[in-house]
Amino acid sequence: MSSELKLEPLSVASEQVRLRWVLGGVSEITGIPKKHLRKAFRIVSTPKMEDYIFAKGEIVRKTFSFGFMSYIVKEKHKERKILEPHPDVQKVYTWLKEWLETITEPHERAFGSVKERNSKKAVEELEPLFRGGHHFAIDIADAFPSITDDMVEQLLKGMGIEDAVAEVLAWFVTYRYQGKRRLPQGASSSPIILNLVYKPMCEAIDAICRLNEIYWSVYVDDFNFASKVISPETKKALMMVPENFCFSIKPKKTKDNLGKTIPHLLGLTIVDGKLHISHKQKNRFRRMFYAAMKYEAYSPQVVNGIMRYIGHIYGPKENWPGWLTKVGGVK
Repeated sequence: MSSELKLEPLSVASEQVRLRWVLGGVSEITGIPKKHLRKAFRIVSTPKMEDYIFAKGEIVRKTFSFGFMSYIVKEKHKERKILEPHPDVQKVYTWLKEWLETITEPHERAFGSVKERNSKKAVEELEPLFRGGHHFAIDIADAFPSITDDMVEQLLKGMGIEDAVAEVLAWFVTYRYQGKRRLPQGASSSPIILNLVYKPMCEAIDAICRLNEIYWSVYVDDFNFASKVISPETKKALMMVPENFCFSIKPKKTKDNLGKTIPHLLGLTIVDGKLHISHKQKNRFRRMFYAAMKYEAYSPQVVNGIMRYIGHIYGPKENWPGWLTKVGGVK
C-alpha cells in the first residue's frame, strides 16, 4: 500500500528555503539575475556594514544600516531624512523601476519621474487658464515615508503579482523607520512606486475635476488645479480625497491665488505667457553655482543636473536670462 505524499505549506519551510524560492520567483518575473538579487537582499538584511564604494569620482568608505546610508538635508527650518542605498542595492532598485515601467503606467496627469514628462510640461498644460483664472494647489505631507510596505504589497497584488513575491518585494523596496517599513526617499524605485500607489487617488481627483471642468496635474506630491473659478465646495471635495486614501495634506503648502495675476507653481513663474524660474529658485541656484565654483561645495553631477533643468525651461543657452551669466552664475 503506497503512502500518500503530503506537501507542507511554504510557511513552515525554513527562512532560507523560503527566501531562495521567492527570489527565484522575483528573478523570473522581473528578469533580474538571481546573483544580484541575492547580494542585494543580503546587504539590506545586514544591521550594519562598512564598504568602500565609488562615489563622486573617488573611492570612499561608507557605513550602511540595513543597506542604507542616512543623512539629513536642511531646508530653512525643516529637516528631511534621505536614505541613500548601497550601490549594489540601488542597481536592483533601478531594474525594478524599469520592470514596473514596462508592465503599468502612472495616471496620465502624473508628471513627476515619468518618461517624456517633466515640471515644465505640467505647468505648460495648465498655463492658459492661469491668465485671469483660478489656481489652487495642495501638497501631500511626507510623500515618500507616508507610503508603507502594506500599501506597496497591495499595489503589487493588484497588479497580479503572486502573494509571496509581492510580500518580499514590498519588504525589499521599503526601510524600517518611525515604527514601520516605509518608502525611502533616495531609492531609484521609489518615485515610480509613489506614482502607482497614488494612481487610485488620482482617479478619484480626476473624476471631481472632469465634473467641474478643472484642469489639473500632479508632480510627485504637488497637486495643481486650474479653472475659471473653483468653488469652495469643490476645493473641500478635492482636499478630502487624500484623507480617503490614508494620506494627509500640508496646510502651509495649500495655495489659492484667486485674483492674483502672476501664478507660481513647481518652482516656476508665468509672466506674459512665458515660463521663468521663480525668484526664490533663481537665488538658490545662484548660491549653489557660487559655492560650487569658489569652494567646490557641490559636485559636477549636481551642477550639471541644475544646468539640464535650466535647459528644459529656457531651451538653448542663447535664450538663457542674464542672471545666469552674472557673478555666481555660469558662462
